[in-house]
Amino acid sequence: MRWQKDIKIKLKAVLGLALVLNLINFQYAWADNTSDKLVANQQKLLQINQQIKSYQQQIANTQSKVSTLKNEISIYNNQIAASELQIQAKQTQIDDANLQIVQIKELIEQKTKEIADNKKILGQLIVELNEYDDQYALKTTVASDKLSDFLDQIQYTRNLQNKIYQLTQKIKVLKAQLEKQQSDLEIKVKELEELKHQLVISQNELKTIRSQKQKLLDQTRGLEQNYQKLLASSKQDAENLEKEIADLDAQIRARLGKKTITAGPGILEWPLDGILTQKYGNTGFTSLGYNFHNGIDVAGPAGQPIYAAADGDVIYTDHSDASFGNWVAVKHSVVTKNGSSQLVTVYGHMQSFKAYVGQHLSQGDLIGYEGNSGNTTKKLYGPERGYHLHFGVYDAEGFGVNPGKYANIYGPYQVPYGYTYNPLDFLP
Repeated sequence: MRWQKDIKIKLKAVLGLALVLNLINFQYAWADNTSDKLVANQQKLLQINQQIKSYQQQIANTQSKVSTLKNEISIYNNQIAASELQIQAKQTQIDDANLQIVQIKELIEQKTKEIADNKKILGQLIVELNEYDDQYALKTTVASDKLSDFLDQIQYTRNLQNKIYQLTQKIKVLKAQLEKQQSDLEIKVKELEELKHQLVISQNELKTIRSQKQKLLDQTRGLEQNYQKLLASSKQDAENLEKEIADLDAQIRARLGKKTITAGPGILEWPLDGILTQKYGNTGFTSLGYNFHNGIDVAGPAGQPIYAAADGDVIYTDHSDASFGNWVAVKHSVVTKNGSSQLVTVYGHMQSFKAYVGQHLSQGDLIGYEGNSGNTTKKLYGPERGYHLHFGVYDAEGFGVNPGKYANIYGPYQVPYGYTYNPLDFLP
């Protein structure tokens, strides 16, 4: 019959349209030049970071040598070169983030359209199914002379129902993908803003290093003998600050006795992407007035971001021009072989920090930015001078903070103290 033929044609058309929609590959085909730019940016960033590490190693090598005006100027020159590269790296990361944001926005636009198109076809299928159920099923049952015609109509109904189910499931998947892309966009935008902030910090620190270099040249007039006089005049103050820290730590060690934590590498993560410039323990730098280093020093270009080594809560912070300068202390509960232990990590000599007392941090959260605040700015000798992070690991038992004894020289400052462990025993 004519009406049966019309039904078949109509149903096949709708099913065909839905099938075509389902088979279309909606994935966005990125322009070749955009993909090439992303790859080029990553390669460029890798090369820049390798060059930065090379300059940092040169700085570390020079710091281990006898302090002379020539060596000090060499350190400044390498810090300037590393900072210039750091600025290039941040700009490259910003360019990369902008490209990714554009891609995510295009994906969101494409997914939104895809959902709308699928909903349109879904609506058409539902209308056709309802019309068929209301009008044609009875006619087919009564008028059909052949069982095969009747079975064909049943199969069409099943096909419609199956296609409706498939489209419904697909729309659910598309919505989940859309929500994920929208979340990714929010994260990427925040990352972009932080990168821009880091760029400004790096640019400002570059100006500071150049200014410090010029100040040293002005003070010494380029003469070694004048430089040595500067060393002599600052040496006693520097030794007093170091002795203050060492004495406080020694008191806690005497009170607590021998302590150990059965922890292994990987409990903490490296807080700074840099190179190790001074280890923990008896470093042998007796010319500095002490021979025990209660943490490790990690150096990177000025303004490098510093991250939480593990989940924890910020318990102390201080801004000063003495001791560890701008520093933050974070308390952690870590899993060990014998259960759990309480540790405190200290991040010192920062240019600035964002962490605040009472804040809960997750591993990898931003704490602050590498600098040379505190005692490092007073020294013209030894491995501590220059930009780096002093990273200390303390037992939570006995950890405390004491008002500095030399506030008349440096202004008010706080000194963290406690029973220290070798940070390298906890890092991967």
